[in-house]
Amino acid sequence: MYYDTLAGTVEAIVEDAVKRELTLHRPSEVWDLCRDHLAYGTTRRGDFKLETIKGKPTGKFFHATIYRISSGRYELTTYIL
Repeated sequence: MYYDTLAGTVEAIVEDAVKRELTLHRPSEVWDLCRDHLAYGTTRRGDFKLETIKGKPTGKFFHATIYRISSGRYELTTYIL
């Protein structure tokens, strides 16, 4: 997915976690991804410990990768491992 702002990209991470019914161990850590400027052509990654997936306890992590494209937009990839 592509987004125009870094904050909008981080909001999409939160929305994705809610949609998948994930409970993050420290949800506020997601917002650390947009604390600093992300230069063109660079990537920022966040790995967030999950407490539950759809109400069931788990030891997995929710991973989010943000890449700043040369056009200025942001590409978001999320997955669970």
